[in-house]
Amino acid sequence: MLKEIQVKNFAIIDDIKLRFGKGLNILTGETGAGKTLIIEAINLLIGERADSSLIRDDEEKLFVQGFFDFSNNNPARSFLLSGKFIEKDDNAADVVITREVNRLGKNRSFINGIFTQVGFLKQLGYYTIDLHGQHEHQYLLDPKTHIDIVDEYGKHHIRDARHEFTGLYQKYMENKKKYNDLAGLQTFRDEKLNDLNFRYNEIKKLNLREDEETGLENELRILKNSEKIFRLADEAAGLIKGDNEGKLPLSERISVLEDNIRQLSGFDHNFRSFSERIKGFSEVIDELSHFLSSYIDEFDFSTGRLDRVQERLFKITELKNKYGMELDGIIKYAGILKEEIDGFEGLEKEIEKAAINLRDSAIQALKSGVKLSSQRAIAIKELDKKITEELKDLGFNSVTFRTENRIMEDSEGLEYDGKKIKLTVNGFDEIEFFISLNTGESPRPLGKIASGGEISRIMLALKSAIYKADNISTLIFDEIDSGIGGTTSFIVGEKLFSVSRQSQVIAITHLAQIAGFADNHFFIDKIVDKKRTKIRIKKLVEVERPGEIGRMLGSLNGSNISIMHARELLEKCISIKNSLMKEEIKVGN
Repeated sequence: MLKEIQVKNFAIIDDIKLRFGKGLNILTGETGAGKTLIIEAINLLIGERADSSLIRDDEEKLFVQGFFDFSNNNPARSFLLSGKFIEKDDNAADVVITREVNRLGKNRSFINGIFTQVGFLKQLGYYTIDLHGQHEHQYLLDPKTHIDIVDEYGKHHIRDARHEFTGLYQKYMENKKKYNDLAGLQTFRDEKLNDLNFRYNEIKKLNLREDEETGLENELRILKNSEKIFRLADEAAGLIKGDNEGKLPLSERISVLEDNIRQLSGFDHNFRSFSERIKGFSEVIDELSHFLSSYIDEFDFSTGRLDRVQERLFKITELKNKYGMELDGIIKYAGILKEEIDGFEGLEKEIEKAAINLRDSAIQALKSGVKLSSQRAIAIKELDKKITEELKDLGFNSVTFRTENRIMEDSEGLEYDGKKIKLTVNGFDEIEFFISLNTGESPRPLGKIASGGEISRIMLALKSAIYKADNISTLIFDEIDSGIGGTTSFIVGEKLFSVSRQSQVIAITHLAQIAGFADNHFFIDKIVDKKRTKIRIKKLVEVERPGEIGRMLGSLNGSNISIMHARELLEKCISIKNSLMKEEIKVGN
């Protein structure tokens, strides 16, 4: 709800603060006193267009600031949370919206002191304030809202059907996405499969082995240095075996050396450490001698083998550079490629299975949609009857109100009853309110009603029928009394009061019969101060109300008779209000 508004330098408003209350807030005053300026100022807070020509003379900018309580408006709270204007644990009971407009027409908008675009205010206003009287910012005139109104109105028998449909629709959309993804893969399956097979075969034909590269590199070093290796090995073998000049083999000489050192250590303990360390020499030399003999006998150098080793190492290096991996990574990658190839080869079966799941889920969603649509038909019949009664109460004696429920069609939709049905999260119903105010005229879409006064009363009738079925925090009615009088005025007042039990209502009226129902009554007039015209707003206390009601009844001088009539009217309104409250309590129980 709108708790308070401050307006500065707006047309003939210099600086005013207006604190609204819960329930029914009525603004009254002479024609031209500036009542509608208050509504226009509120309009700025919900993102409507600002005109710099409205800036008060001799001032540089106009300023409007509103203090709101959205604690009971979950859509508004969610919207503010999504824009990071409130924290998660903030109940949005104190939200401040500010709008400034300067002479150059530049706008600045803030929510809780945080700069925002005017468009964001407009979106927020969609959830918070419903203004009737002009063709601006009218929630109920938007056909997209009508299906939610019907569902909320008939929620007791629609809720379960809609919940069931929502679950089945989500399942259908999940299956549809899975099928489309798989079908998309099918379109480039052959090209992709050829690429996978090429990569896999390119790696697989090399028959790579882990650590193979290290072995090949060692073999390459040997083959490249074969002559030097053979010479060094042969010389080493000669040193061990001895030469042709009669020298003993190295192993025998080391054996003699070992024996001499052992004997020396018996005489001189300084040789003991050498004796221990030299013991294994002969064993090592014997083992090395056997290895060199076999190595030389088996040593085989082949230029062909050198070429083969170099070629294989070149191919391995080429693969490593191509795939940006080491040898073990390439071997693992070949396994991944094989899995992808196997997956593609089973794609047809997956697509076939996905198609069956999609078909089954579509059938289930359609059946649920039919059930939901039939439940809506029941609610629509009740709603049309209720709204028609409300409209006739408000003086539309020749009215025809009809809620049209059309099946949405789409050339690419689902087959149902010989039609191609478009399925959405709301089902396949397309709902819109139609109305005719005169006998012989065909009903037209609600949004095409022309008269501001008629729109206000039509909206009031709709709100009276469905006011418990929407989340709007504040309803504003301008021109609500246009073209009515007598008994209809009391009925309008009753309905405004009834609606205000659910949502805050702000209404401008010239009729005493409507003003008499106010919970909060504000009197607006113009005064001249220091040769400048400005408006003045006063919240009337109970003892002051008979005077204003008397003026509205036509009294020029506040005569005793007019005051008496005013008091009688107020007493009648109080009696009606009490009856309405008792009835609401009775219905609530």
